[in-house]
Amino acid sequence: MDRKPIAAGSFYPSDPEDLRDYIRDLFTSKRGPGELPDPDGFKKNVGLIVPHAGYVYSGTTAAYAYLAASEFGKPDLVVIIGPNHTGHGKQLSVWPMGLWKTPLGSVSVDESVANSLVDTFHPCALDYEAHVFEHSIEVQIPFLQFTLGTGFKILPICMMDQRKDVARELGNALRKVLSGKRFWIVASTDLNHYEDHEMTIYKDKLIINAVESGNIEEIYDAVDKENVTMCGFGCVTTLLSTEIGTPKILKHSTSGEISEDFDQEVGYMSACVC
Repeated sequence: MDRKPIAAGSFYPSDPEDLRDYIRDLFTSKRGPGELPDPDGFKKNVGLIVPHAGYVYSGTTAAYAYLAASEFGKPDLVVIIGPNHTGHGKQLSVWPMGLWKTPLGSVSVDESVANSLVDTFHPCALDYEAHVFEHSIEVQIPFLQFTLGTGFKILPICMMDQRKDVARELGNALRKVLSGKRFWIVASTDLNHYEDHEMTIYKDKLIINAVESGNIEEIYDAVDKENVTMCGFGCVTTLLSTEIGTPKILKHSTSGEISEDFDQEVGYMSACVC
């Protein structure tokens, strides 16, 4: 089964040339990192933490992470872990096979690694339903296509169950099944949702500090005790649990910087784990 885009035309442009030009501008604009990615060879496995809002709001922030990761070369496989916003499908849903399509073309799912992960970590299930209407993974793929071109595969994982122990065990399982491979892991998340600017900055800073120090306990304390409405905390915890490297925060922004609505902001962060 192939996965057709559902966010094209809303989260990002649906015309291929418009989309390519738009992503290029996200990298080169004053709000973006100011240069284009140009991966050469392969140096090491890395992780990325990136937002998944509409490109107009969070695209420049995401560009910082894709540029930083590209400096370590081109992987053969990209694992994309996104939260489940729809409530459909399995608790830990792994897309089994086929193609994911965007206006920039198609990317193959690594069927072998999908099966290996499900065999290794039994809470994971091969499942289409969780992914069909979920945007958090899809919006990363045009960035990957722009950054890497062709010749890589993906492993989409949609997390409804983001409990700490589950995320840690999923990270451990990924470390096993990815051993010996050349890969990136992309953790897709936005930060705090729909509070005023002062509270957004305060709550986002709690997560930023926790991620920068690699402190998973602090992430969950912020979510549980401070009511930080970060949607992909389990995705980030999974990435950190693979022990792929040291987190480096690259960029923080809010939706208010674009919309000028500072009463109902969403926070965004990008980081490279290398």
